[in-house]
Amino acid sequence: MSRKPHCIVIGAGLAGLAAGYRLSEKGWKVTIYEASGRTGGRVLSHTFHHKKKKLVCELGGEWIGEDHLRMLRLCNELELDTEPHSFSEGFWYGRGLLRPAGEWAFKFSEKKFERFGEQFREWDKESDSPRMEALDKLSWWQKLDELGFKENDLLKRDWMDSTDFGESIRFISAYVAAAEYFAEVDSETDETDYKIKGGNEKLPKKLARKIRENGGRIARRSPVSEIHQSKKGVTVFIGRRKKPHHADYCICAAPAHAVATIKWKPDLPSDQRDAARQLQYARILKTAILYDSRFWRRGRADGDEGFSMYTNRISDFTFESTFGQELSPRDPGVLCSYAIGDKADDLAYERDTAKVKEWLSEDVALAVGFTKTQAKKKSKLVRGFQRQPWQGEKFIRGAYAFYRPGQWFTVRPLLAQRHQRVVFAGEHLSEDWQGFMEGAVETGEKAATRVVQLSDRKP
Repeated sequence: MSRKPHCIVIGAGLAGLAAGYRLSEKGWKVTIYEASGRTGGRVLSHTFHHKKKKLVCELGGEWIGEDHLRMLRLCNELELDTEPHSFSEGFWYGRGLLRPAGEWAFKFSEKKFERFGEQFREWDKESDSPRMEALDKLSWWQKLDELGFKENDLLKRDWMDSTDFGESIRFISAYVAAAEYFAEVDSETDETDYKIKGGNEKLPKKLARKIRENGGRIARRSPVSEIHQSKKGVTVFIGRRKKPHHADYCICAAPAHAVATIKWKPDLPSDQRDAARQLQYARILKTAILYDSRFWRRGRADGDEGFSMYTNRISDFTFESTFGQELSPRDPGVLCSYAIGDKADDLAYERDTAKVKEWLSEDVALAVGFTKTQAKKKSKLVRGFQRQPWQGEKFIRGAYAFYRPGQWFTVRPLLAQRHQRVVFAGEHLSEDWQGFMEGAVETGEKAATRVVQLSDRKP
């Protein structure tokens, strides 16, 4: 019998694990090298234990959308249950009460915005490519300004839209934003529909287990330093270790900046290496706070959606991580602050955690109608605190990629190009689901399919 074909996968995040799992199911030998000390990449769940209860929140990838068919299929295949995880949108200006999204219309700009959306949906990828590329050269802020958004409306859109991209819309490609909001599949919930029951990290853990059961190997704390290629295969060097590792093919599911630091032989094309150096990752801090009781439900009836709040205050975007896990407002619950950009850095480097607890608690309490005196006391209900600044992760350097003006049609295609026997994967390469867990799984599975196709070619 001929030997099993062998593929080395670089990166044990969701993309790398999805690729490794699909190959191992097809009978391939799979070896995964992960630079950090854990698998899962940017999928990270945290469990608080309080009053004999276990409350799970996400410090990394949060949502699975109704249209995330690969994620849903994978969960079903691996027998992982999902649960509703959507939120009613509310906005708070730092004074008064939280206002529902329906009361927060963009009065002066809504019709022009809708007309632009209709035009965008009619564009054809081939005949209208010059229009698309011209749009890509603008920031989303500039395009909304062209559409007639007044300053106040621009600021409101920045609060809201920046949570989708991880940085201010002043830095985001207008084409990327338009594709997000005017996609053919129109989701009222912006694809924030479900999560995995018991924590999203169950998925990478289950994938890793399946890979090992299929004879694969996952080596942590194994940063790749060099990749050499020949007609016979791929040779990978780990850190300063002298002994190399050989395989027939390689899937590189590392962040773009890591690709640029690897020594390649033959070298990466210069434009591909430059593209890897250019792509940036969003500064996002997720701060999860466990409270004795769910004070934010004051006067609110339980519905199909949980509490969430956009604001220009330090809390940025805050939502109830544990909605649906318990029933009574008197039960403990977890709020998560999702801060982006400069706010993420400000909160991440604040050493006085008592202040952080007070700021975030007070914002939510004031928004739902407590007095200033009452709001200041809400931090005394805190029973647990955990934060995750993704921009501080050594091997990741950010939560997910964001494309600046002019990069979608230049940088992304270059990063996706195969380099001889190395195929690339990662959420940053997904055309339809960039920034989502779905994008990571999609590109990982496609990379696995591509490697199988390459191996099936006649010499």
